[in-house]
Amino acid sequence: MKWIREYYVKSTLEKPKKKPTQKSILLNTKNIKTISIIASNKDEIEAITKVIHSDLDEKIRVIGNYYDEKSIDEQAFSYKDFTLFGKPREKLIQLLSLKPDLIIFTPEKLNYFTLFLLQLQSASYSMGFYNEETKPYLDLMLNNEEKDIQSGTALLIKYLKQIN
Repeated sequence: MKWIREYYVKSTLEKPKKKPTQKSILLNTKNIKTISIIASNKDEIEAITKVIHSDLDEKIRVIGNYYDEKSIDEQAFSYKDFTLFGKPREKLIQLLSLKPDLIIFTPEKLNYFTLFLLQLQSASYSMGFYNEETKPYLDLMLNNEEKDIQSGTALLIKYLKQIN
């Protein structure tokens, strides 16, 4: 049944959005209260969280999620968290209702479900590493020239602070 869900999610991604979301080009880093991380795995979420708390503010609430079809971890999501027609189920609806101030998107291996989750949170300011497929969804992108996720995320935050 994965292929049916993937088909509907893919077709939704290919449709142009009805209304482009209005968001500020600049995000004042002092006003950030909640950050959502969409990462490749749990270790990446923990590494990024450390960078956020050291480079921005210890009080920032961080919500992390990653795509994994076999994991039962609370932070993991998979195609099973979407209905047969590609709509988010309860777990993802709760995540989407949080409305983070900033989204950090870092998965190297992209799939339709992670991109769709990013698209569903389009009202939030988003940043990540350059990839042709994520171009329409991210507001700030950098080439991923760093060897580890911590230094790459630190650079993203550094440039976010510079444009403010």
